[in-house]
Amino acid sequence: MDGLSEEIVLFWTTVFLYVAAFCCGLLGFGMRKEAATRWGVRLLWIGFVAHTATGIARWIAGDHAPVTNSYELDLTGTWFTMLLFLTFERARKAPAALGLVIVPIVFLVLGHGFVQWEEATPMGPAFQSPWLVVHVCFAWLAFGSYAISAGAAFFLLRRLRSPDALTLQNLPAAAGLDLMSYRFIVLGFIAHAVMLVSGAIWAHKLWGRYWSWDALETWSLLSYLLYAFYLHARAFLGWKMAKAAWIAAAGLVGLSISFWGVAWFAPSMHPGL
Repeated sequence: MDGLSEEIVLFWTTVFLYVAAFCCGLLGFGMRKEAATRWGVRLLWIGFVAHTATGIARWIAGDHAPVTNSYELDLTGTWFTMLLFLTFERARKAPAALGLVIVPIVFLVLGHGFVQWEEATPMGPAFQSPWLVVHVCFAWLAFGSYAISAGAAFFLLRRLRSPDALTLQNLPAAAGLDLMSYRFIVLGFIAHAVMLVSGAIWAHKLWGRYWSWDALETWSLLSYLLYAFYLHARAFLGWKMAKAAWIAAAGLVGLSISFWGVAWFAPSMHPGL
């Protein structure tokens, strides 16, 4: 089996396992079957191993970390998102039910990347900087944190709307979900700041300036300011529970637009997009 075939087989194995895990998780959540939920988490771990192998195969094929085009960025980004979720689920800091939000997000991002698949190529001069590693890693750490926060916000809104729903009884109480969403936004906010600063340093090395008001840069900054407003409103305006949950959901939408939507409507200087 050549490198390309191996990578494609591993990619589709990852997708299949994530879909199977989602189906088990959905069955466990809807039917309140703990065994199905446990199997869903196990399949997510197996899928994550296949996901890791896909990234390694891509790394070997291109002789560099998979961060140089949309497919590679999406492959790497979803890996970080799943790593973050599975780590916190394992530590019992995030309920397994959040996978019902995280896995569809991962599935959509992987699909977006695959339709833009390109053969692995040597790393160009623009990517040969240690700041690239910092920038990409913290960008996806921020996205993963915000995605988990949005998942907690989703279930919080469900709890507030249907507090007696049987399917929600195994989840933390509304106050616990609210606190969980807040904590992951704090983590994401810190990672987001590092992403912006490291990106500015990288931009200075590429173009001789730290900030160019590129469409992608601008939208990413707007997303950051939205989360800053979330933290301000929570600390000084008393916005918690439903109000905070809606901002968490809106923030993930805004960040998703900066990651994937801006390039459809405006040219970007950002390498790889």
